Amino acid sequence: MKKFLFLLFIFAPSIAIAISVTIMTSPPQSLIYVNGTLVGQTNTNGTLTVNINAFSNIKVENIGYLSSTFSYDPASNATFVNVTLQPVSYISVVTSPQKASITLDGNNTFLSPATITISAGPHTIMIKKAGYIPQFFSLSALPFQITFENIVLQQIGDVKFTSIPSGAFLFIDDQYIGKTPISTVLSAGYHTISADATGFLQSSTSLSIGNNATPQTIVFKLAKLVNVTIDSSPSNATFSLNGRTFITPQSMKIPAGTYTYSASLTYFQTATGTLKIEKDGTYTIFMHPMLSLVAFSSNPQGAAVMLDGKLIGQTQMTMQIPYGSYDVKMIGNDGKMWFGSVNVNHQVVNVYGDMLNAGMLLVNATPALKTIVHVGQIWTDLPATLTASVGIYPVEFFNPNYPVKTVYVNINGGAVTNVYEYLQPIASLFVESSPLGATVTLNGQFIGKTPIFNFKTLQGNYNLKVSWNDGFSERQVSLRNDQNYIFSFNDPTFVEISFLSYPDPVKVFVDDRNEGYTPCSVRLSRGIHSYRIYNLIGDLIENGILQTTTFSSKTYFFVNGG
Repeated sequence: MKKFLFLLFIFAPSIAIAISVTIMTSPPQSLIYVNGTLVGQTNTNGTLTVNINAFSNIKVENIGYLSSTFSYDPASNATFVNVTLQPVSYISVVTSPQKASITLDGNNTFLSPATITISAGPHTIMIKKAGYIPQFFSLSALPFQITFENIVLQQIGDVKFTSIPSGAFLFIDDQYIGKTPISTVLSAGYHTISADATGFLQSSTSLSIGNNATPQTIVFKLAKLVNVTIDSSPSNATFSLNGRTFITPQSMKIPAGTYTYSASLTYFQTATGTLKIEKDGTYTIFMHPMLSLVAFSSNPQGAAVMLDGKLIGQTQMTMQIPYGSYDVKMIGNDGKMWFGSVNVNHQVVNVYGDMLNAGMLLVNATPALKTIVHVGQIWTDLPATLTASVGIYPVEFFNPNYPVKTVYVNINGGAVTNVYEYLQPIASLFVESSPLGATVTLNGQFIGKTPIFNFKTLQGNYNLKVSWNDGFSERQVSLRNDQNYIFSFNDPTFVEISFLSYPDPVKVFVDDRNEGYTPCSVRLSRGIHSYRIYNLIGDLIENGILQTTTFSSKTYFFVNGG
């Protein structure tokens, strides 16, 4: 009997005991579902008591709120459950362009445009679309309201270009895009950008676009071009402007701005500094001369001193003078004079005028252009003003269009000697002959052998004679100033031609005359002659023309033997 009771105890089914559970909801009057079956609605106080005898899924719903689902296990012996429903909220997301991916709180994904039901409170949203930059943002949804989000996606490589001034021509990779301001989308990689506007300096830059490049704005500040003339006082200075070197004055078109400069000129201090250039015009840099202490002395003393024609005092005297070249003239009480040129190019310079042992020489000629004068050790252009020791000097005049002319002058101490000469013009003579190598004489004076080119001689009447070994030809010619003359001569004598052949003798005919068998000689006048050659059996083997004008007086003529 005890064994049977034991078995009954083991196999007896468990008895389900119902648990009375009070569900309290916020808000009240919410619907309660147990395992999918509506079991009731909480009262106005928000409570409902239900009996649950097994593990169950409970769902709470109310209009305007998000439903809440949870599980209940009677083994927990819990008799009270508090459920707070979250108010319903909405978010309306519109993207430009559309069909972008919308991810809500890192879980649910939607395709724009979309209106999404969410709980009130904070949420995170991520929007993605191929070719556009992803956008991330947070928002706080208000209960029972719709939150609108209008999102404009930026393309990858979106760049806006502006310029100062606007309206510049924009070039990307050497292709014209349009006028600034302008926006465009650049592909990934490096690009060269340039902006150009009339009256402004072109500006260029390079731009690297990454695979996720964010929008950016590039501003070109164009420098205005101005027309300026850069000068110095005095001019002809070597000028450097931002490294560009030239001789003043120099006109140029450059961007407005501030430049560094340096200016250098012989006998002047180097000028350096900055130059602000803002508008068209002339910009002049004033240079300060270098100063030298110059001492003037004379023999005899007490002479008046004139510097570049201005009286500055009497010897002995000293004064500060800017570096440079000056004409100095000293005049003694007895009327004697001394003058010269002095280069003031170091700190102390001495100028000594000897009016007893030196004199002045003024030299000029007609024509002065291209004429060079030689006096002692000095070569100079005309007109020339020279100082020379007392004595007698040859003065030589050289001009390519005139014969050399020499005169002698006597230099007296302290006196002024003037030399003025008229150069006689010359003619140019060209002589050719046939045959060449003839001897040419002019009034019996040998001038060369033909051909003669550009022989210079004075104007006048001349006997022009051309001679060969066996004769000559001559003419009376009249030559005039600055003229070119060309004369041609032919040897008027006869030419002796010796005909030779090998291996056999041949018969020679000249001008249809039988001259016999080779070797034979023929005396011909200068000119054109014909010849024929026959062999011993009478066949013609050669014929041709003899132009004896250019032959020498004795000529050998070889033919093939018959």
